[in-house]
Amino acid sequence: MANHVNTAPAHVGEIPKPNTGWIWKTFFVLVGITALEFVFVFAMDPSTLRNSIFIILTIFKAFFIVAEFMHLKHETKGLIWSIMIPMALLIWLLVALVTEGNAIGAAVDNIVS
Repeated sequence: MANHVNTAPAHVGEIPKPNTGWIWKTFFVLVGITALEFVFVFAMDPSTLRNSIFIILTIFKAFFIVAEFMHLKHETKGLIWSIMIPMALLIWLLVALVTEGNAIGAAVDNIVS
C-alpha cells in the first residue's frame, strides 16, 4: 500500500495569521514618494524642471501601485512589456504635443505682438 500524507490543517477552525507585511512596505514606499513629491513642489520655484520631477515621481508611484495592487509584477515579462511600451509611447506623445504646442503658441504670440 502507498503511504498517504495528511495535508489537512492541524486544527480545522484555526485562522491563519494575517500576512500584512507587504501592505505596510507598500504603504511606506508610497508615503516616501509622496513626501518627496511635496518636498520638490514646495521647495523649488515653479519651472519645467520641477514639473518634470513631479511628473516622473507620479508615474513611478502609479507603476508601483499597478505592480503591487494589480499584481503586474507577478505576470510574465511579455505581458509587462506589452503594457509598459505603449505607456511609454503615450508619455512621449504627451511630451511632444506639449512641447510643440508651446512652440506654436510662442510663434503666434510673436506674430501678434
